[in-house]
Amino acid sequence: MIRTLARPLLASAFAVDGVQMLLNSSEYTENAKTVTGTLRGVLPPNVSGFIPNDPETAVRAAGTTKVVASAMLGMGKSPRLAATTLTAIQIPTTVVRHSFWNAKDDNDKKNKQRGIISDLALLGALALTAADTAGKPGLTWRAKKALPGKSEQEKMAANAQEQAQSLLTKAKDSASQAQSAVSDYVDDHSDEWKDMVSNFRDQAADYADKASGVASAYFEEASDAAQEKGKKAQKQAKKAQKKAQKRAKKAAKKNSIFG
Repeated sequence: MIRTLARPLLASAFAVDGVQMLLNSSEYTENAKTVTGTLRGVLPPNVSGFIPNDPETAVRAAGTTKVVASAMLGMGKSPRLAATTLTAIQIPTTVVRHSFWNAKDDNDKKNKQRGIISDLALLGALALTAADTAGKPGLTWRAKKALPGKSEQEKMAANAQEQAQSLLTKAKDSASQAQSAVSDYVDDHSDEWKDMVSNFRDQAADYADKASGVASAYFEEASDAAQEKGKKAQKQAKKAQKKAQKRAKKAAKKNSIFG
């Protein structure tokens, strides 16, 4: 019952302000320039790009938002979202409209101080409304409820540890069995491997002896052939020498006769 009455009363102040901004948008352009300039300097570029460049357009956008959010708050439609939206719009508006530190005289300063106090009170009411769950569980409670409890977490951790230990034990057993199988296989076939090595060694020795015999025979044949060729060459050299001597004698005789 209290919320049914309080929400429309709170929303009425922002609804009237939003309507005035729409009807008399030109009166709020100076403040809009200050607000939009400050926001562009504070917000990141990807967010500040959505702020209208025209101050009057920014005033109308803010006024429309206030009217819509106020209507939602007054009717109880998503009141927490509506209150949060109004808070986000009203904070820069309050700072610019009631900047009493820039007042020109005492009377203006007092009026702005009263105005900022009133707006701060409204912001406090909006903050309470934004945090009011109307007896329903909040997001924090729901998040904690959705997460497993401490005992369940401990059970999950213990179960995971047991599974890891079981896998480690199985891995050790498999490694031990593999090692044993390899050892048995080596023991069973060691004699065969020794025989294979011995046979290979004997075959290599036979191949070496045969190769040595073939090489020796080849060299002997080559040596005999070389000796025969040498003897033939010597004979041919002697024959050539004898022929040369005979020719020389004949030439000497002819020279003595005609001389």
